[in-house]
Amino acid sequence: MNAEGRYAALSAAESGDVELLADRILADGPSIRMIAGPQVLTAPVRYPVAGPGRSTSVLGHVALTTCAVALDGTRGDGVRRGRDLAGAVAAAVCDAEAERGGPLALEVVALCEAARAAVARAGRARATLVRATRIGGGS
Repeated sequence: MNAEGRYAALSAAESGDVELLADRILADGPSIRMIAGPQVLTAPVRYPVAGPGRSTSVLGHVALTTCAVALDGTRGDGVRRGRDLAGAVAAAVCDAEAERGGPLALEVVALCEAARAAVARAGRARATLVRATRIGGGS
């Protein structure tokens, strides 16, 4: 799994699972240094507007928490939805562990794969509901 895939998967993983794994990683005693954050940011959600050009309109904003750490000198980045300071730090620690090939790197990869599978299952369930939705016609 590449760094971008790992970053996305850690952002979607259950907070408790990410934090427990990060605690186990830190229990082994690696040096940790905060590079940036954790900080809460907002990002606009844009959608295209019909017409000439590439106009967009802002539908709203979402809150994200970001963080970057160095674990034994290897950088790790984390992002979580909403205001999740602990989760963003934990995701960054897990990312750094995988990037450096640390003792729990395979567990980070397994957590990422489980998160990706959960996201895919949720997407399939949502698609099933959408397909089953009918508008109008009455009974």
